[in-house]
Amino acid sequence: LFERCRQTFGSNKYDLNQLSHLTILGENNSYSYALTPCGLVPTDKCGSSTLPFEQGMTACQEKISETKFASAMGFLDGYGKSPNLEFNENPQGPGTGIVMIMRNALCNGNERFVNVTFICDKRIKQPTKMNVVEDPKCKFTMTIIAAEACPIKEGITGGAIFIIILFALIIIYLVCGILYNRYKQNQTGFAVIPNLSFWLLIGGMFVNGCKFTWNFVRNRGQGTLSSSMSYESV
Repeated sequence: LFERCRQTFGSNKYDLNQLSHLTILGENNSYSYALTPCGLVPTDKCGSSTLPFEQGMTACQEKISETKFASAMGFLDGYGKSPNLEFNENPQGPGTGIVMIMRNALCNGNERFVNVTFICDKRIKQPTKMNVVEDPKCKFTMTIIAAEACPIKEGITGGAIFIIILFALIIIYLVCGILYNRYKQNQTGFAVIPNLSFWLLIGGMFVNGCKFTWNFVRNRGQGTLSSSMSYESV
């Protein structure tokens, strides 16, 4: 997974790695384009080439009439290309998607600027097509509509579920125990608390533990200070 493709803007978290197994295709005039977001684009989608493909390509351009490789469109970070990819939230507003900017490939010897806008639409999963516009020359805009471009929702962890269940059981235990002791055993005051002696024991152990920790830390601090003073006196 490509860590840079996990981005957070305010309360919205995005993960374009969800698209890294896809190759998204588009056409514009005489060229076709292939993009594997946050992954390496398959070179068989880029047309034929007499030279080896450069490593790290995430997008490519193919001349349709010749089925011939035309150019790399951008490279992933970590393959010696600069500058690195840039990410921003979709300017349409929070939660509407994410923008990836590539500026590390060449266009006729100059910088190739590629703006890839991923628009959130929960109805479209695993997209295969994108819209590509070149205007002006060497400046490209790619638009991809995908559910995977929506902010991710983080579920509750197993530990959190366990704690919630534990607290719920403790509350049920206390409420049922108090009601039983109050109305069945006719207890009053602290006596209505179920197994009061046990809870008092736990509380006492907690207090003793805190005292022991405090004394240990304080004695360690005093010992360090005494050693330092003894060393300075020598």
